[in-house]
Amino acid sequence: MEHNTYVMAADVGGTNTRIAVVSSQGEIHTLIKRDTHCKGGKDEMLSFLISLFKETIKKSQLPREKISGLGIGFPGPLDAQTGVIFNPPNLPGWNNIPLRNILENEFGSPVVIENDANAAALGEWWKGVGVGTKSFVCITLGTGVGGGIILGGKLWHGASSMAGEIGHTTIVPNGIPCTCGNRGCLEAYASARGITDRTRRILSETEKNREAETPLTFKDISHMVSQGDDRILPIIQETGVILGIAVANLANLLNPEMIALFGGVTSLGERLLSPMKEEVEKRAFQKAREPLRIEVAKLGDNGGLLGAAKSILVHLDA
Repeated sequence: MEHNTYVMAADVGGTNTRIAVVSSQGEIHTLIKRDTHCKGGKDEMLSFLISLFKETIKKSQLPREKISGLGIGFPGPLDAQTGVIFNPPNLPGWNNIPLRNILENEFGSPVVIENDANAAALGEWWKGVGVGTKSFVCITLGTGVGGGIILGGKLWHGASSMAGEIGHTTIVPNGIPCTCGNRGCLEAYASARGITDRTRRILSETEKNREAETPLTFKDISHMVSQGDDRILPIIQETGVILGIAVANLANLLNPEMIALFGGVTSLGERLLSPMKEEVEKRAFQKAREPLRIEVAKLGDNGGLLGAAKSILVHLDA
């Protein structure tokens, strides 16, 4: 890969989209962030994305031939081999859409479409907390829970691009319902939405007052935790234990060098992380724990963006 190569990278979400021109060394040259236009369905969102790509290229002031390809982190489910999107829950009208082919025809450059959680893992492995590891797992703890797996220095997709869906592994048999249709999924407990829903339900059951009826946000919960609110600390303790079970399972199954936690839920800090680590100590084999480092990701919003860039750079190098 030439040192003066640039690629386009996009981190597409249901709420906002970030697009950048990134160098082959992982330096962000130009970055634009916009609210995602997706309410009108696929056609509106495609027009929005194409327009934003063109705006970013123009803002970069780089010659078009200097930008060698386009990498996108996109909400799954999707097929990373074909670049086809399969009906993401928060994006209406995106069923069996060949996004890669559409964008390659539009821009005349190679395009790689990657699951957004995989992109976050790839970014943290390339330029973040996972630098230097050969086996690395990233758990994304945001509105939902996802994951990405690096084995032997390569992103592991599995047989049908579904590897890494740690959020939809069952942690609590016959537990609370998950949006995927299963019960007891990690996501139902450890996501921002899951923590908020459980807190709201417990407060409404125990406190018959106006405060219990006030709509709660995860930001409210973070503030309550920082204030040491006794009503919510047992919920965060339970969440840490449940997350620790999932991390111990990963440690025993994959024996990675590092498991990194990425996303807004990590802002709960040691109230979440301490019980998680204690549970890993109880449940993971000693020989799996010895080489394992458990870290909080450090790239923030740029993790998915840099991972998307890395995905197209790997493709161009192949």
